[in-house]
Amino acid sequence: MRARGFTLIELIVVVSVVALLFGVALERLLRYQEMGERAALEQNLAAINTALTMRFAAYIAAGKPRAIESVAGKNPVDLLERAPENYLGELFAPEVGTLARTSWYFDRSSGELVYLPGRRRYLSSESGPPDAIRFRVVLSQPRDPAEEPPSLRQPFILPTVPFRWVIE
Repeated sequence: MRARGFTLIELIVVVSVVALLFGVALERLLRYQEMGERAALEQNLAAINTALTMRFAAYIAAGKPRAIESVAGKNPVDLLERAPENYLGELFAPEVGTLARTSWYFDRSSGELVYLPGRRRYLSSESGPPDAIRFRVVLSQPRDPAEEPPSLRQPFILPTVPFRWVIE
């Protein structure tokens, strides 16, 4: 008479297959979460660049195109209708380790907008994965000073240290 049920070998094979599938699914989940975080970062930067362009256009319409130079070094989140949900506000040289990850803040001591990434597996810079990504509002360089009419300097936001966030 043969006993019903699994043999020990069959049980080990089933547990191994389930563990392998769980590991693959977890890897995919973490990858997709990081892709979402990168997309949110890019969306916020696009909104800030749009707000800077709108402010630039408003100054031109008002006949004060040179007034845009006052925006450089200031908090670009103030130009948005609504700050990102994970925006901590304006802080003066905070201890980065004490702040919540995946959040933004404006560092008043350096004049930089800072993002604290939560996942950094695919994030890199010259010196390895950065603990924080820093951005600054800068003005474009005029193309040719002798150009008529002279080109205006336009504002945009750039990282202070170049970084790559490539998720393949």
